[in-house]
Amino acid sequence: MKKIHFIIFSSLFFATHIIAQTDTVKLNGEVIINGKHYKAVDDTKPEYTQTKKRLIPLDSEWVFKNKRFRYYNNWLTIGAGVQQNLTYKRTLGFAGGLNFNFHIKRNYFQTGLEITGEKFGYYNNYQIHAGWANRWEDRDYQFSSSICISYSSGFQVFEVGATHYDTRRFQQPGFYISGEVVKKIAFDVGMGAMLYADFNAEQSIVGFRFLLYFSGSYKGDKYLHYNGN
Repeated sequence: MKKIHFIIFSSLFFATHIIAQTDTVKLNGEVIINGKHYKAVDDTKPEYTQTKKRLIPLDSEWVFKNKRFRYYNNWLTIGAGVQQNLTYKRTLGFAGGLNFNFHIKRNYFQTGLEITGEKFGYYNNYQIHAGWANRWEDRDYQFSSSICISYSSGFQVFEVGATHYDTRRFQQPGFYISGEVVKKIAFDVGMGAMLYADFNAEQSIVGFRFLLYFSGSYKGDKYLHYNGN
């Protein structure tokens, strides 16, 4: 009885394997998948492989649903939210900004800017930053963090008497950290949120922003579909 089961299982396995192979046919540079004709494009680059150091090759790509995506791509996030000034104990204010992240070989770097103020349209702090970034991603999510040096310029408003106010300008170097989480909508487009903090001799600010995410990972279709005769 066991021999009969083994023979039946083996027959089903090989039959399934043969049927699966017949769904995809390569002929004269064309690929026919389930009866649809595709034309191969730039299929010379290696798929995902790991070296002895378990590092992804710089030119490696991965394919999902006939779409080619590349590791070590650049990405941009832009968004708005709220911030709290810890030094001056103000109420929650507006925070907006963007971060551009780029790579040099296997290292990521970040440049960006922040604008903050008591409310949207009224800003008293402008900040730029640049530094190192780290990233983890799969086809659905991306997590990243950064540590940067920053430079802030703005002004503070002080009450002078009962009805008068005065301003004082400042320019300060500082220290900026951030963390982002993104849910991908279409692999190279997504939505997410970030937490950040900026510290300098003038003030300390922590904030939260909602994000739009844009990535340069999409490199086109693996096969081009056309109507062949």
